[in-house]
Amino acid sequence: MGEALSNDASVSNGNVRRGRERFYMRGFVLEPDQSYLRDGQFHLSRYSQPVELYERIEVLKGPSALLYGKSTPGGMLNLVTKRAQNEELNVSIQQEFASFGMSKTGVDLSGGLNESGSIRGRTILSKTAEEGWRRYRNGEHARQERFVGAVMLEADLSEDALVKLNYDTTQDEGALDMGPQHIKDVSSGQYWLVGKRDYIWDMPWSSRDSNVENIGFTLDTYLNDSWSLSSGYNLQRHQRQTTESLFSKVRFVNKGDTNNYYLTGKASSDRFELGTAFLDVKGDFHTGNINHRFLIGSSIVDYFHSKQEYKLKNPIGQINIHGTDIIAKPDELNYRNGAVKQIRRKTYGLYIQDLIEFNDHWHLLAGLRLDREESGEETHHNLLPKLGLMYHPTQNSTLYSTYSESFEPRDPVSQSDDVNYGKRLKAERGESFEIGAKAELLNGSLFVSTALFDIQKNNKVVTDKSGKKPITTQSGQVRHRGFELSVEGKLTSKLSILTSMMYLDGKIVKDPKFTGKRSKDTPKFSASSWLNYDVTDASQLSIGAVYVGERFGDTPNNFLKDAYVKVDLGFSHTFNFSHDQQGILRVNIDNLFNTDYLRGGCNNSAMFGSPRAVKATFQYKF
Repeated sequence: MGEALSNDASVSNGNVRRGRERFYMRGFVLEPDQSYLRDGQFHLSRYSQPVELYERIEVLKGPSALLYGKSTPGGMLNLVTKRAQNEELNVSIQQEFASFGMSKTGVDLSGGLNESGSIRGRTILSKTAEEGWRRYRNGEHARQERFVGAVMLEADLSEDALVKLNYDTTQDEGALDMGPQHIKDVSSGQYWLVGKRDYIWDMPWSSRDSNVENIGFTLDTYLNDSWSLSSGYNLQRHQRQTTESLFSKVRFVNKGDTNNYYLTGKASSDRFELGTAFLDVKGDFHTGNINHRFLIGSSIVDYFHSKQEYKLKNPIGQINIHGTDIIAKPDELNYRNGAVKQIRRKTYGLYIQDLIEFNDHWHLLAGLRLDREESGEETHHNLLPKLGLMYHPTQNSTLYSTYSESFEPRDPVSQSDDVNYGKRLKAERGESFEIGAKAELLNGSLFVSTALFDIQKNNKVVTDKSGKKPITTQSGQVRHRGFELSVEGKLTSKLSILTSMMYLDGKIVKDPKFTGKRSKDTPKFSASSWLNYDVTDASQLSIGAVYVGERFGDTPNNFLKDAYVKVDLGFSHTFNFSHDQQGILRVNIDNLFNTDYLRGGCNNSAMFGSPRAVKATFQYKF
């Protein structure tokens, strides 16, 4: 997902530890349990997403809580799955090889299952293995393996009714790499990253094992030419086990000595179950000369999380960063030795929205959502408005202004040594104001979009750890203001462009310790641009660049990550064979100039960006 989202400057990389990707949008963290949608419905993203299953990734900027319930103020990502919509048999076989021992094999079969084509199916299978470029102290790589399998079915129940069924599984396992640590230099007072670029601090037996299943259906019915009804249900199950030799902040044996550190062991097992159901009624009608695009709907989200975790009280042992010795995994390091904690939440939502078209120039979008979230500890109620005004000076341009709100319910304080342990917390709330313009230029071949936004998040949960005991309160407040510009389309008949940029002023407005600091991992300026040139009718040459400005890697603003530019290069050629058979060869070079840069991380660590890598893919379609 990170490769795809690098084309949008408003999205940046966050923590990539434990084998999954995290992102920021407009400087706000996209939380894995409330910032992701799959086909427009709530989706848990606590695993490496199977991009093989997705037709596209939609970036929904600004609060999206009106239609989707709880969400972060920055926006959401909607993962749109592929469909079984081809009546004729289509087969695609793909083989990929890349640097650092990476290989990937994929098969995609789609077509009609009966003579009329009213029943259609699609099967996607993918197997990936990768060694990676970083090494453990004994020379081993942090090997990763993943299997993705999916079955999609579609059936035309009548001319006005369509049912879609889906099942998919993602099995992901591999070693852990918690990333290098940034610490304070005693003599200079500056913060820097400790360790060699390719050195993994963990032991080779550190591992993770993740298994995700999704099964569901949607039913779309057209009641008449103006009204339609959509309903659906999806059940997501996720089981994950991790064994860690190094968690939280690294503890060095002696102050000022970064060569020797302690290993700390933790084992955990998580089980997630998420059931989502929705019912939407859509209508297109007139009242006099005014047209309405109307939506009323409801949703239910049933969330369950069971966690069993065990931490060793004492260090496993001491390690010298320049050595090659391995400390064995302790026998008692087993998650079954820990206590079981469970959380269940049910959220009920009712929403209504109307796009009112007064005439060709003036449109108004108005909506309201009511949510009720129930858990064993607390019940939250939220009423969220949304208002948008659009003016179309011409048929191909729009000026707009919007106001919307977001909310993020929080569980009671769970850390046992916290002064406010067990205290109930209110939902964190966000407010967003945005004005912008969109236009189609060059006879519709080029799309330009700009936006000015001001987002404020209140009731933010913060923990002050400066005293003898941590104190968790809701005294935090942040404010992010910025400007975005994107250009997409064809500049000439052979040259196309996809470019975006964002200026962001993200600051902590209120905090017990960090008032006035810049928000973590939020560069003031970022940009990306991708050019694609048709060398011939069958060959394409592409070049892209990503710029990320300097940003702080921690909340106190002690660790500054340098700005960087990363350039990528690609070439593809299509071979047309007889009988509608086709072969596509793609060669990509990631990080062409081998730029040394830092990706996202947590308050204690950061991840090195990958060095230059070459990837070759051959796809055969018939």
